Amino acid sequence: MNRSTRTFRLFAAAASLAAVLLGVGAARAEPAINPLGLEPHHVTAAASDIDRAVRWYTTVLGFALDERGVRENGAFEFAKLSVPGFVVALVHVRAPGVASAPPTGAHADSGWIHVVFSVTDPDALFQALKLKGADVWQRSPVPPGRVTTFLMHDSEGNQIEIVERPDKATR
Repeated sequence: MNRSTRTFRLFAAAASLAAVLLGVGAARAEPAINPLGLEPHHVTAAASDIDRAVRWYTTVLGFALDERGVRENGAFEFAKLSVPGFVVALVHVRAPGVASAPPTGAHADSGWIHVVFSVTDPDALFQALKLKGADVWQRSPVPPGRVTTFLMHDSEGNQIEIVERPDKATR
């Protein structure tokens, strides 16, 4: 074996060892498939004290308070806070028994999370999920026409909301 062949083999072996040690050429995980085109929109969490929760999100995490008020004829007190690219909505139930309210009683201590995804066509997704047997519904009263937002439960009873992507026209 001549010197150039030995040098080449030594170089090739060193390059192969480096590739193995550094993971070069290693199989890479494929990107997750997102067939429904879901994007995170916001998350809602229960708060026993809205003032305290707003103070914590603004001073500890640096969120800005965007909106505050009551909904469902005073049944909920809410606060909407944000940082660029993400929103947290906090709710406090003032009138227990509202259908979309966080759990009360035995389950109240475990907290409550309401995850919201945005899609380009919630009407089509609503129909497709109904065909799959998903527990989907709209808040009432429902305006006639196209579905622009709806709710469903996952297998554990957690509430998931689907809303129309705000910038869908630009995508």
